[in-house]
Order: sequence, then C-alpha cells, then structure tokens
Amino acid sequence: MIPKVWNMELPQFPREGLNHLMPSDNCQVAMKLRSEATKLARLSQMDLPSPLSMNELKSFQKKLRKKLFDAVGVKYDPSLPLDVHWYDTVECENFSIRKLIYQSRKDFYVTALLFVPRGEGPFPGVIHMHGHSNLGKLYDVYLRAVSALASSGYVCLTVDAFGNYERATKHGERDYHGGFLGCSLFNIGETLMGVQLVDNMRGVDLLSSLPFVQKDKIGATGASGGGNQTMYLAAMDTRVTAAMPIVSAGSFESYVTGVNCVCEQLPDGLTFTEEAGVLSLIAPRALRIGNAYFDVNRTFAVDEMLKTYRQVEKVYRDIGAADNIAYTVAHDVHGMKTAQIEAMIGWFNWKLKNSGCGGTVDVPENILPGIEKLQVFANAEDRPALVRPMDVHCNLNGKILRAEMLAKTSFSRKKAIDGLKKVLRFKPFASGGILKAYCAKNSFERYSLEIGDHLIPFVIKRGTVPGKFRLLLHPEGKAQLSDEEIARYSADGSTLAICDLFGEGETAQQNIINGIRYQLLRQLLWLGRSLPGEWVKDILAMVNILKKRFHAEELDVTGIREAGTCAVFAGALSAEKFSVTPVDSPASLLFRRDSIPTFRGNAFVPKLANCLYSAMLGIPGFLKWGDVSLAAALMNGEVDFVSPRAYDGTPYSDDEKADLLKEIADLKKKIK
Repeated sequence: MIPKVWNMELPQFPREGLNHLMPSDNCQVAMKLRSEATKLARLSQMDLPSPLSMNELKSFQKKLRKKLFDAVGVKYDPSLPLDVHWYDTVECENFSIRKLIYQSRKDFYVTALLFVPRGEGPFPGVIHMHGHSNLGKLYDVYLRAVSALASSGYVCLTVDAFGNYERATKHGERDYHGGFLGCSLFNIGETLMGVQLVDNMRGVDLLSSLPFVQKDKIGATGASGGGNQTMYLAAMDTRVTAAMPIVSAGSFESYVTGVNCVCEQLPDGLTFTEEAGVLSLIAPRALRIGNAYFDVNRTFAVDEMLKTYRQVEKVYRDIGAADNIAYTVAHDVHGMKTAQIEAMIGWFNWKLKNSGCGGTVDVPENILPGIEKLQVFANAEDRPALVRPMDVHCNLNGKILRAEMLAKTSFSRKKAIDGLKKVLRFKPFASGGILKAYCAKNSFERYSLEIGDHLIPFVIKRGTVPGKFRLLLHPEGKAQLSDEEIARYSADGSTLAICDLFGEGETAQQNIINGIRYQLLRQLLWLGRSLPGEWVKDILAMVNILKKRFHAEELDVTGIREAGTCAVFAGALSAEKFSVTPVDSPASLLFRRDSIPTFRGNAFVPKLANCLYSAMLGIPGFLKWGDVSLAAALMNGEVDFVSPRAYDGTPYSDDEKADLLKEIADLKKKIK
C-alpha cells in the first residue's frame, strides 16, 4: 500500500496540477546543503596536533599541497622556458611600465604589465592579481594599487586572469570567465582556479628571473577574486615571502551557503580541508588578511574571516611566528579601497624591506596614461595565437581527449562504468525510498518519493496502453511543460510520469541571484557531489519506483536539454533496461566555437548569448573519461537522439547526426 498524506490546503502555483509540496518542503535542498556544509566543515578542520611543532606542520603542508594540486587539475612545470616576449615601454614619473607576455604552460601565454621603479635596485618584487573587473589588469582601482607599489619601491607584475580582457574570447571585451565559460574547463580536467594558480606561479618565476628583483623578497596581493588567487599562490608557492589577500578570506562553508565565482571553486574542497587549512600552508611566512566591515557578500563577512583567522593564528603561535600574521578590517565596502592599499604597502614595507612595523602608510598618487596606451595589444589582429582564449583552449584540449577515446581498441565495461560514476561523483543509494501520495488534481495523480536526503515530487497522468510508461524530464521543473508538450508525449498511449529533478521546480532554492543551476553546481562540488550526479540518482530512483510500484513494463526516459544528457548517463549506469530519448540535448560535451557564449550583465548574473545550456554540464574530468557517445554505448536499452546539438547549442546537421550514431555503434563493438 502507498501511504496517503491527505493535504487539503495545497499552495497555489501557476501549474497547480503539477505541484503539490508544502511550502516548508520547498526549501529542503537549501537547508540540507547548509547542514551538510556545516558537518563537513567540522570534519575538515585542520588535523593538527596541539601544541604544534614545525616538523608536524611541514608534514601537514606537504600532504595538503599534493591534494590541492590534484584537485585543481593543472600542472606547474618550472623547467618550461618562460619565453618572455617584451613589447613597448611606457615611461611615467616614478616608474616605467613594460608590456609583455610569458609562457605559463606549453604554448599557453599570459598578458602582463611590469611596473619598474626608478633607480638601480635590486627591488623587492610583488605580483598583483586582479579581481572581477571589466578591464582585467587595467581597471583603474587596480592600477592605482600597482602604481602605488611601484612608486614605493617595488617591482610589480600585474597579469590578466585567464578569460579576462586581453585574454578574453573577444580581445578587449568582457567575457565573464565564470558561469558556462569557466565551467567548460572542468570537462577537460582543468579548473579556472588551477589555471590561475599556475599562471601566477610562473609569474613568480618571471619576477625571480629579473636581475633587478630581490628573489628572496617576493610579495603577493589582490582583491576579491585576486585575493583568492593570492591565498592559493602564497599557500602553494613558498617563494612568496609576504602576502595580503584583500576582501577574499572567509570559509569554504560560507561558499556553500553564499556565492562565489568558478575561479574560486575548489572541487570537493570541503571533503578534505577548510580555508584555514589552505592559509596554514603559508605559515611561517608573512600573512595579513584584509576584509571590509560593509562587504555585502556574506562569504567575506568579517565574522567568517575571523572564524578562519583564529585557527590559522594558532598555527603561527605554536611555531613561534605570531608576528607574521595579522588582519585588518577596513571601514569600507568590498574592493581594493584606499585603506586596504595603505595597509598592504605598510605590511610589505615591514616584511619585505624591514622598514616600519606594519602600520598603514599614505598611498602615493600617480598619473597614468589612458588604458589604450597600456594594453599589450591594441586590437584582436595584433594579439598572437600564443595568447589563447578560453573557448579555443577548451576546444583544442577537448579534441585531443576525444581523439584518444576514439583511438582505443577496447573498453572494459566495468572500468568505464566505474569511471563514469567517479566523474559524476555518483553516490550509491538504497533502492526503493518512501513513496507518499497526495490527493489527485486536474487528471494528475500526485506523489513524492523520498530518497536519501531529499524528495522527488512527481505526477502521473494515466495513458491508454497498460504497462507503457514515459518518464518525462524538463531541466527547469515539471511545471515548465506546456499542455501541448504533455499531450504530444502521451499521444502514443504512454502513462506519463513527470518529476522535478534535484534543485528544480518545487525543490528549487529561493532568491538565488546568480542562477539556480549554476548555484547548485558549485554548492555541490564543494561537498564532493555534482548536479548531473544528483539528477542521475533521481532518474534511477524514478525508474526503480515506476517499475516496482507502478508496474511499468515498457519504459522510455525522455529528457529535454540537460535532462536528456543525464538520462543517457542514467541508462549507462543502470542494470535495468529502458530506452532514452534526449530532446535538444548535447551529443558531445566538446566545446565548440560556432556560437560563442559572451558575458551580459554583472559578475554574479552570467547571462549567455546564443547558448542553450547551463553551466551544470561542466563535469570535472568528463572528456578525460570519454563523451556522451560512450555513455550511450554503455546503455542496455536504445537511445534515440531527437534534434541533437553541439555543446554550444548549435543544431546537428543530418551528416553530424549520422556520424554520432556511427560513433555510438563503433564504441558499442569495443566494449568488453
């Protein structure tokens, strides 16, 4: 018997026949993610003895650095030539500005400016990393900080972050490097954080190679996203003598409950450390944290910073380096403000020049030429192919990975399935679950299925053919299906089961400012989970309940757009036999340039032009595993792609669809 929950006072929704959960159930996903984040944060506290010895700290640092390098997915190669290309120089009153590019990885170059003080030197060096700005390294707020450093006697290297300004998809324009674009790096096994980390470590290589820079006196600083880069650079590169990350310190737990960019995303981060662990990698070197009283981002609130700071301060005290850690809180809002610059230069004067005692200093004001004179390249035609934008990088590396997959002569079914589970972060769940029935309305039977930590609301619309079922999935929830679509998908006599997948429809979080699916993607990745993995789990749970409790004998899972891709994954992982019909779904997760996604809006509302899909299809390591075609080849049942598309949403031609079907057939033959 199915237990009935008679709920006579149902909330009103636009498609009330398809919705039925109580309002208190509506925020279940958000509440449970917060709870899980809190639990993992406590488990992920630094595993350090108390009191702590220097040898114990070094052992901890060695292990955590390895885990972090594995997680960010990008390799640092100090033996690779920097191959610096110097361009023209701009002369200012107190310093000169030299334009350059340098090699970060093989055939992968970074645009940068080098500010060199007047005088013979040698000078301490500082690497500056910008945050989210329309102009990358040329934003006036950041140029003010960099020029203040130069006129204070520091050689300062400031670089464009990958995907920004002179390294953007369209030269000199703002392509928001987060969202869909930044998540596309996940598929080739990289992270935006990892790319930035290696770019910046190579920036330290560059500073250290210059005869007028003191190699043992290297500082690092930046605000917001640049502050995040500062934390990781100083943590991973012991050549950084002193660091000041600005308006970026908080906690990983607060990232889960707040907002952050993909460039600040550490996959699985909370499963093995907290931000205090990362900052402890800097000890005993000099660290000052700068936050702001009136920061509107809860992630960087002063109390979150202090929660982390107290743990790191204890590490410094235990090893006798208490003078090397400090924090400052500016009476200001988020950003590289005057008070932060004054504190940063005072800190560097103390720790890099042995001058003063770390107090604030007046910020020197400098007159700089317009940004058109500070660009390394005047226009897109001048930018060499060595400066590779993110879309090109994802496409080139994705093609290499796909070629490796297609060149294999055989696949072990077990290894392929285990590999897919790993990249999806798919966690086994108990079959069955708790099924509840609600009162029927508007020809829909209404149910919810509880599996593990969440509910799946679904409705049943009975068909005319006994035992013939179709599980219908819309990526934005069941209420988004029109009456015409429901009629079309039930025209063959199928009984329709329509559900809300994890975090969509009735289970969606409320008041999320940067897109519900993007928000869920990054929240789950912090927790060692993935949104596609959660959707696959829901699909398999629904398949199981439809077969066992509703007696579905013939079952097709029809998924629209991203839901269709996840239905293919579910078919690959299931021992049950069912067919899958992806509709308007990507047949490959290879990044294509036919229709370039561009930034529209502000940093936390990434709206993509000409792009059909959301960032959730950025799956860490997916193309290293295989592609959608391999998942389709692993299925027990049949797959019928209806209007297949490329990853950027471009419709497949008839020839491309024929090639897709041939690719699936060829891969099926190779599976042992």
